[in-house]
Amino acid sequence: MSRLLSFLFIIFAILLNSPINSHDVNCSFDILNPQYNKNKIKILKHMDNHRCHFVFIKDIANNLFIIKQVNQSSSTMQLKMVREMLAAYIAESNNLQANRVRMIPSNYFIPGKQDITRPATLHTIVPGCPVSTLSNSSKLDIKQSIKERSVIHNMSLHPNLPAIVAFDTFIGNNDRSKGNFFYEKKSNTFWMIDMEKSFMHNLCSTACKALHVFLNDQSLTFTRAQINGLVIYRDTLKKLIKEHPPHTLHKKLDDFVSQAGIKPASHNKVAERIQQYKHTISESYTSAQQLVALLDKLINRYKPGKRRYNYNYEQFNIAAMQQEPCSCPIDQLMMHNTDLLCSEEQLDYIVDRLHAYSHAFST
Repeated sequence: MSRLLSFLFIIFAILLNSPINSHDVNCSFDILNPQYNKNKIKILKHMDNHRCHFVFIKDIANNLFIIKQVNQSSSTMQLKMVREMLAAYIAESNNLQANRVRMIPSNYFIPGKQDITRPATLHTIVPGCPVSTLSNSSKLDIKQSIKERSVIHNMSLHPNLPAIVAFDTFIGNNDRSKGNFFYEKKSNTFWMIDMEKSFMHNLCSTACKALHVFLNDQSLTFTRAQINGLVIYRDTLKKLIKEHPPHTLHKKLDDFVSQAGIKPASHNKVAERIQQYKHTISESYTSAQQLVALLDKLINRYKPGKRRYNYNYEQFNIAAMQQEPCSCPIDQLMMHNTDLLCSEEQLDYIVDRLHAYSHAFST
């Protein structure tokens, strides 16, 4: 029976990571075609936080997008866009549950782009609501820091979460706050947004240190759900290691720097930062291989029939969690005198997405 449950858990995770078919997530980026009629693009809402400026726009097919620009104008700060592009490229090429992102080069005009002289990124919209709006959301904390044991427990609560945690480990993203991943109740699926802080830390090395501690602690116990989560986490890492060796990511990084219109040769600090990112990518790749080997040892210790299983783990029903109401009035979400040219159902959808994202960007 235990083997069957483990098998079903993994199959369920594979199905949840199958090709995405959700409104706005995989919509076309025709809006960036120079021949696209930009008069058909409608600006819906401007939002700001301490880091970035966001503009919600709608194309002629009623697909929603977000234009994102960093608030600081320095060239080194523009590299946030490049890091986010590289992380989004990895997520998209591995069909992970994340928004899709494209670069808007500097000096390229599109309605809603605040500063035409600087690069920006164009993001598709994910469904659901930020985890921060869910009751009891503290149990869904998967932000990677020194609390690796709690992350292992939390990612075992849903088959989507181990792949998200593995992705963040691989790209060095230690900023998976509860505001930048969403939960969609209808499909029982988690989605990722906001990956601009990637490639600055070797989280694989940090995870290796934690695994060494776990392997040396003979009194430590893990639940079946936690081991099943670690299996998905390990297998996701294996796939990322196979498909994204350092030299290919280095080239992609250079490609996105070029797309953004950033010229490293004319700015020593920019060139140094890019080399730091490449160094982190290479170091993380080596550490990721070591991490997989350590995960193999830990998982093999807990194979069915072996010792150290703790059967009394919490059954946590994520789908039953209630969403806290958003405090943003609807009439403040839309710009006045905007001709949306859409049905009442589409308008409700737009307002719902603006509510969800306004809460995410404010946390």
